[in-house]
Amino acid sequence: MSKKMIKIPSQIRLKTEFFEGYGIEELVKTIIVLCIAVVIGYIIYLFTKVTLISTFFVIGSVVIAVVFLTKNRSNFSMADNIKNIVKYELMQKRYKYERGNFNKTETTSKNTK
Repeated sequence: MSKKMIKIPSQIRLKTEFFEGYGIEELVKTIIVLCIAVVIGYIIYLFTKVTLISTFFVIGSVVIAVVFLTKNRSNFSMADNIKNIVKYELMQKRYKYERGNFNKTETTSKNTK
């Protein structure tokens, strides 16, 4: 019994999406950002007693989260790109090595003369 492979076009998404590039996974991350932003917004409100500032902070945080988490056609979001840039910058780029002496017989014969 052989299995047949079906090629799926790149335009067809395998996961449920609300709009292009934004699905359930991104929604969960956005809800987490919303919860954190509400707590920080409430702390801002306690210190400033200005509702407008904390409201704009919460709304702005959610909008930025949606923009950062929405994936493009190559299946990368801005957050993924930033993560890859940081990973690239932190990885080792210079390899220090010392060349070994492969001609040991020549050096020993030169030293004995």
